[in-house]
Order: sequence, then structure tokens, then C-alpha cells
Amino acid sequence: MTAEAITAETSLAAHLLCRAEESSPDAYYRLARIVARVLVSQRLRERRKWCDLAREPAARPEVEERLVRQAISWLERRSA
Repeated sequence: MTAEAITAETSLAAHLLCRAEESSPDAYYRLARIVARVLVSQRLRERRKWCDLAREPAARPEVEERLVRQAISWLERRSA
């Protein structure tokens, strides 16, 4: 992976976090859904760019484990 691609992914994660801080009250839940989607999907977990994208929001204290668990539950109910 090139340095430009890594920078682009990092900037995308940073952009998502900045938008979450300035926008709607459910923005951190939306970030938790991104993290949950990567955790639930084996195909996405195998792709480094998605893991890198999900890692930064997952490390933020605002994206609580509780929100990620709720998002995983929502995804599992939706796919059933």
C-alpha cells in the first residue's frame, strides 16, 4: 500500500471523527456502525483498508463499546 493511500484512509477516518464532533447527536452511533460492520463481516476484516478505517473511531472514548454492541445487534437482526 502506498503512503498516499494510507494518508487518504487516515484522513477519511479523521474527517469522519471531525464531522461526528460537529454534527448530529447520533454521529458516534454511526461511527460505531462502521466499526460493527467491519467486525461482523469476515470479508471486510480481511481487507486492511477497512480495518485501518475502523481502528481509529474504535479507539475513541466517544464510540463506546456499548454503541458498538448495539450496532452489531442491529446488523445481526437485519441480516436474519
